[in-house]
Amino acid sequence: MILESFTPKRYGLSLSQVSKIIRTPKSTTFRLLNTLNELNYIKYDGKLREYYPGPRILSLGFSILQTMEIREIAKPYLEKLARECERTVNLAVLDKIDMVYIERIKIHNIRDFYISIGDRIPVYNTAIGKAVLAYLEKGKLYEIFREIKKIPGVFQGFGKNGSRLIKELETIRINGYALNDEEFLKGIRAIAVPIFTPQGISYGINIVVPSGEVSVVELQKYFVPKLIEIGKEISEATGYKFK
Repeated sequence: MILESFTPKRYGLSLSQVSKIIRTPKSTTFRLLNTLNELNYIKYDGKLREYYPGPRILSLGFSILQTMEIREIAKPYLEKLARECERTVNLAVLDKIDMVYIERIKIHNIRDFYISIGDRIPVYNTAIGKAVLAYLEKGKLYEIFREIKKIPGVFQGFGKNGSRLIKELETIRINGYALNDEEFLKGIRAIAVPIFTPQGISYGINIVVPSGEVSVVELQKYFVPKLIEIGKEISEATGYKFK
């Protein structure tokens, strides 16, 4: 919980802040922080009296990324898609109620969005998140619903017991892709498809475009067919067999 407290926007934290985030007494938090400091997972700045992520936590993160076979499998397909669409393509994995970017094929000399490997976006109001949710087992889906309900003011927008979201996920399954028309961020449209593996569904790929440059019709006509095709090719490359 301490390590998860640090984010790009919350990089340096005081003892009081960490204690409040993890809901643990300061004395206990201090002992835990001291241990993590000795192990180089975090560092302490005596002048600012703040803790920061240490070098060992970075190496841990990169070692995990390096062992994710899906990145190696997907990369040539993502590169092909990026060339054909002339757009940046992203691969993300489901983690609790977030999608985490784990690979990115960037097309230069074109307007792009500031997205980095390791960045998180919500699973419930993004194209790539819904593309994954649409194909989850009911048990896993409702487990995620229960977590979303804990976020004040979010779940109410999805109808009673998430009925509106469930209907949207059914539509995504029928169409084979998810589309986000400025729902997550104003001025941004995105399309996404899931990646299936023999172990289950937890990955997705997306293309994000400025709404002023690419219309919904253009996305559906020119980009969606290529995205669906590549999604199937990556899924098959993981060993998944479509029925």
